[in-house]
Amino acid sequence: MQMLCEKLAKFSIPAVRIAVSDTLYGNYKFSQETIASKLGVAQPAVYKYLRGKYSERVSMVTNFIKSNGIHEPIAKAIISGSDTLKVQEMIERLASSRKVSAYCNSLIKSGK
Repeated sequence: MQMLCEKLAKFSIPAVRIAVSDTLYGNYKFSQETIASKLGVAQPAVYKYLRGKYSERVSMVTNFIKSNGIHEPIAKAIISGSDTLKVQEMIERLASSRKVSAYCNSLIKSGK
């Protein structure tokens, strides 16, 4: 049985990466390779993020993050040249934030 924090991370970390990837690719025309390098993931992961092929729960968390604009500071950090380690720390901080955790927890409890 997974601990709650493991369940939350399973949905929140990809959702943050998806939101940031969408912003960088769609608004700033970053290449998939550049996005992957900045996020610390493989290019095929970014390709999957941009295609929208992920679970309904991850999609719901992504939409929550985007609608609140809480991924924007990470995108701005990447645009301004922050290194991958700093970006990964920002992703982890946002994914485990009270706001995102509470939303993910409500999805888990509702069975969505």
